[in-house]
Amino acid sequence: MRYLELRAEGFRNLAPCLLEFHPAVNFIHGSNGQGKTNLIEALLYLVSGRSHRLARDEDLIAFGGAHFHLAGSLADDGGGQLRFSAACARGGAKKLTVDGDEIARLSDLIGLTGTVIFGPGDVELVDGEPERRRRFLDYSFAKADPLYLRRLLEYRRILKQRNALLKSGQGRGQLGLWTARLAETGAAIALARRRNLVDLAAAAGRYYRQIGPQEEGLALAYECRLQGEDEAALRAALAAALEALESAEWLKKRTLAGPHLDDMCIDIGGRNARKFASQGQKRTAAVALKLAQAEYLARIRRDRPIVFLDDVFSELDGRRREQLCHLVGQNYQTFIAAPQVEDLRRELFGDLQRFAVEGGRISPAA
Repeated sequence: MRYLELRAEGFRNLAPCLLEFHPAVNFIHGSNGQGKTNLIEALLYLVSGRSHRLARDEDLIAFGGAHFHLAGSLADDGGGQLRFSAACARGGAKKLTVDGDEIARLSDLIGLTGTVIFGPGDVELVDGEPERRRRFLDYSFAKADPLYLRRLLEYRRILKQRNALLKSGQGRGQLGLWTARLAETGAAIALARRRNLVDLAAAAGRYYRQIGPQEEGLALAYECRLQGEDEAALRAALAAALEALESAEWLKKRTLAGPHLDDMCIDIGGRNARKFASQGQKRTAAVALKLAQAEYLARIRRDRPIVFLDDVFSELDGRRREQLCHLVGQNYQTFIAAPQVEDLRRELFGDLQRFAVEGGRISPAA
């Protein structure tokens, strides 16, 4: 998958523009605060319908403006093309379309494109809360597998209903129904995560050896509180756990067992990375995880994802920057945002397109 062009109007501080992109490397440079990340945000919003920086839709409208509009086309590895558009007005609902057809739910966009974002906060994949790692797994698997996405959305809906019932303190006779449904869907998710993680772990370990110390190894394991080798065993284990925790759940007013509480354990050199790894090791592990995510999406989807490197060079030493740029620039359409032109000259060679950003104005540069 690759971006062919983007038209933007009224988005953040970006001046109205029509940009055509290189199929390999697109380098976006300019001083801090000029709009580099806003351009990346526009590209990602176009295909996802949401800000990767978790901003509200109205906050994306230019200061003093009434609306924003984005439009662009992408091509997949098989030669097919998709045309996306996204628009939002102050006080109004956003409108998203693909090939002219309006999109009713954001979840309908998830499987259409693959994107992988490297950013300054990626180290939280290693030393952050479990929710951060669960999101990483769910994003990887939902982008690649429509069945996983359906089950994940169903699980979240059931969990929301079950928690609402527990919070109300009423309808105790209905809890068993929601418990059975949660156990069925939750077991399928836990098993899929465990099985799919095998592929991610192998790739992440390989990339860690390429960009980190050769003598260290990176290992990933799915941390599930339930015991069971197959879906039926996991379903029975989750149902039993929920039954045993029922009194505590009514007291705490939330569901206390299920894959929404699981984690991914990351070990470096046989030790828990969250507790014992250095900052350099954690950053290298985070890069390896994102590279593994890109490879996984390319293999399962049979269509290479688009990769974004947003201000990550400052956190990596020269050798790791060179390895990262080589690995993504040779395999994926890549958008690199960095303050200095020299950041790219040192790290990446070959055909590319530069874009200079100043005060929101984006200009192709030689």
